Amino acid sequence: MKKVLQFMLGFVLWASLCWGEMASIAKDGVNIRSGPGTNYQVLWEVYKDYPVKILEKKGKWAKTVDYENDVGWIYRPLLSKTHTVIVTADKVNIRTGPGIQYGIAFKAEQGVIFHLVGWKGKWLKIRYLDDYGWIRKDLVWGE
Repeated sequence: MKKVLQFMLGFVLWASLCWGEMASIAKDGVNIRSGPGTNYQVLWEVYKDYPVKILEKKGKWAKTVDYENDVGWIYRPLLSKTHTVIVTADKVNIRTGPGIQYGIAFKAEQGVIFHLVGWKGKWLKIRYLDDYGWIRKDLVWGE
């Protein structure tokens, strides 16, 4: 029975990580804390549009995880519904269309954040400032 409970708990945790609600940071200089309140330690600071996945909500606070699997709490009014993704590969080509047969529009490095505009199959249409392009889903986190 104990193994069944451990399995179920593990599955619930895995499912919440896979299917959590996506959000992004609404402004620069937002603190990620060790618990749901200003009395908890600041773990690190994030900037506008940084994508996070919401794992849990407690009052006006959200427990989140980022692309590096770092977990912390954010004051929910500092979260945005703007859908962003972050590049996880070292260097990537941003294409003019949804496939490798399309030309390279520009390149991006790990940590660059894009606004998600749309998708087609395994490709995401993204925007960075006024530049648009396409990137494979497996090269970003947050979709």
